[in-house]
Amino acid sequence: MNLLKQRTFNVDIVFVFTSLIVTTVLIITGFIYFKNKASTLELVKDCFQRQADAVIHKTDNYMKAARLTAEIATEVFNDDDLKLGLKTEPAAYLLKVIMTQKQIAFFYFGDEQGNFLQAGIIGDDIYIKHISRVDGKAYTVFDFYDKDLKVIRQETIADSKYDPRSRPWYIGAKTAGKTFWTEPYIFFENGKTGITVSCPVYNRDKSIRGIIAADITLDGLSEFIKKADIRDNGLAFMVDEKNLLLAFSDPSRMVATESGKIHRLTPEELKIPQVTEAVRKYKDNGNKLFSYEADNVSCLAYFARFPKEFGKEWRFVFVAPEDDFLGPMKNTLRMTLLLSLAVMMIAVIAAITLARQISKPIEKLAKEVLEVKNFNLENRPNISSHIHEIQTMDSAVKTMKNSLKAFRLYVPSVLVNQLIASGEDVTIGGRDRELTLFFSDIAGFTDISESIPPKELMMQLSDYFDQVTQIIESEKGTLDKFIGDAVMAFWGAPIVNEDHAVMACRAALRCRKAIDVLNRDWLNAGKYPFYTRIGLHSCYTVVGNMGSRQRMNYTVIGDGVNLASRLEGLNKLYKTSIIISKATHRYVQNIFVCRILDQIAVKGKSQSVVIYELLADKDSTDSAAMETLSRDFQAAYSSYLKREWSKAKEMFQTILKDFPEDNPAMIYVERCDKYIHNEPDESWSGISRVDTK
Repeated sequence: MNLLKQRTFNVDIVFVFTSLIVTTVLIITGFIYFKNKASTLELVKDCFQRQADAVIHKTDNYMKAARLTAEIATEVFNDDDLKLGLKTEPAAYLLKVIMTQKQIAFFYFGDEQGNFLQAGIIGDDIYIKHISRVDGKAYTVFDFYDKDLKVIRQETIADSKYDPRSRPWYIGAKTAGKTFWTEPYIFFENGKTGITVSCPVYNRDKSIRGIIAADITLDGLSEFIKKADIRDNGLAFMVDEKNLLLAFSDPSRMVATESGKIHRLTPEELKIPQVTEAVRKYKDNGNKLFSYEADNVSCLAYFARFPKEFGKEWRFVFVAPEDDFLGPMKNTLRMTLLLSLAVMMIAVIAAITLARQISKPIEKLAKEVLEVKNFNLENRPNISSHIHEIQTMDSAVKTMKNSLKAFRLYVPSVLVNQLIASGEDVTIGGRDRELTLFFSDIAGFTDISESIPPKELMMQLSDYFDQVTQIIESEKGTLDKFIGDAVMAFWGAPIVNEDHAVMACRAALRCRKAIDVLNRDWLNAGKYPFYTRIGLHSCYTVVGNMGSRQRMNYTVIGDGVNLASRLEGLNKLYKTSIIISKATHRYVQNIFVCRILDQIAVKGKSQSVVIYELLADKDSTDSAAMETLSRDFQAAYSSYLKREWSKAKEMFQTILKDFPEDNPAMIYVERCDKYIHNEPDESWSGISRVDTK
């Protein structure tokens, strides 16, 4: 421990320089890494989002085209003279649809009597199928076509067991009375994954005539995925709400056969580690974009939900090794580290050399100062150094010696020695006291200062400060300082004042009134008005003499000073003129009319603060109107905190009828509108976060 206390300046310089260099290199390198990583991840997220949006958009159009086709077809089958058969117009229409819309594998119509007409494509076979029911028996006839739509053969099944009325697509559309989507399933005819959209067809008396339906194969979704930019080692897939695969870059792997039955697989059943782990992590955290480890490989995953308007809770997923995106950045970081290490070694050597050049003359200066301490004022040879500051210090020590020599002529040497030996100085400090702090500022002063000649601005600002200063002093306040166009003052010190909050509020109201008069005069004279914002906060804080022995200032410091300044700035957000804290409000609520504004959490603060607008003195002529405004606003704000958005909005709008220029009411109408359309989550507590100073 003694060694640390008695270490030389040379050691300190080397240690400080080396620590500074190492710390700087580490901070810069770390900053570059994390900044680049964050930027890269943001670019990756944007890339994933664009790809996902493109695939989702294509999927929506893919499904929408089939739905529109089915809905349009209801008009074809709405004819009272409708006849079903292989050579009828409805059959030709169905055949035309499947030949032109590749995503529709089967297009068909079933009626309430169990008759059925279908056009379909299975492999190279193009056919029309007709099931008719006679005396309770179903007869099925097929016409098969070549690519030129010429009949090449016919087949007949004497007794068909198929009844469209029992199928989910028929029952679903009939029950819903509108367009109906089935869940994805494996088509019996071709073993492919698909989905069916069906629409009811009505008779003139609004009774069900039948159902028109289209079987949509989902192979096209896999084609969309193949065309997405998923990098060399990336994978993409699509799942439904049951976590079953809808699309994959290799569609053949989406299904499996067990006991002769084909069934769809989940992503985990693909047995691809990076897919399995991505799904597991997503179930745990629900994040859209995240990093994870799979088979000792760092990966990125992105889960995009289909929009609510799509009507299905489907998800589109990207997974890819992290190095596909971050690899170049990591290589750059390694090169940066090697270069930084080389620079750091050179800098350390330079620091050691420089430290020696600096420390030797400083050590000599230290000996000279010790001589002064012992009141040995004999002159010594000059200290040689190329450093200007050391030369200045050497000159200063010599000057000090000469001054002390002169001082010794007027003051006894013994007394001088005692003063030097004691090392004591004038005590500077303060004490804790409850005060009310006042901050004011001129709105838009920067723009005003750029528009007015400096001399004219100085005169106008002087008139402004005169008014504010007179009012503060007449209300027994202490003017602390002017900060540009801002005024800082406080009540409760140096003389203890139990009414500090009341007097501060009265001063604020008087300032607003006096400045309004000034502004009218200035406007009449063609000058710019000074619209003033004021913030008040009551708290325990330190007040006293602060500064140096040569110059001191009686002022306050503490966290409450910052909050008072923030309250002044919040006027800009709420378009008010005087904002007070809850701590001030509790002292003045029976003397002045105030209204609650909000509960805020300012930047740098973990706890929230309730803020109020100071409206008027209860003895003033407009107090009745302000009391009404305060009461109605409190009721509306209470409904707002209860998440009764519509009720609160209506109450704020009622306030605006009586006070059409009330800016806080306008702000809360906008907030209510926002939450009506976008309900906040359960963690919402009504606290507004203010991130600006």
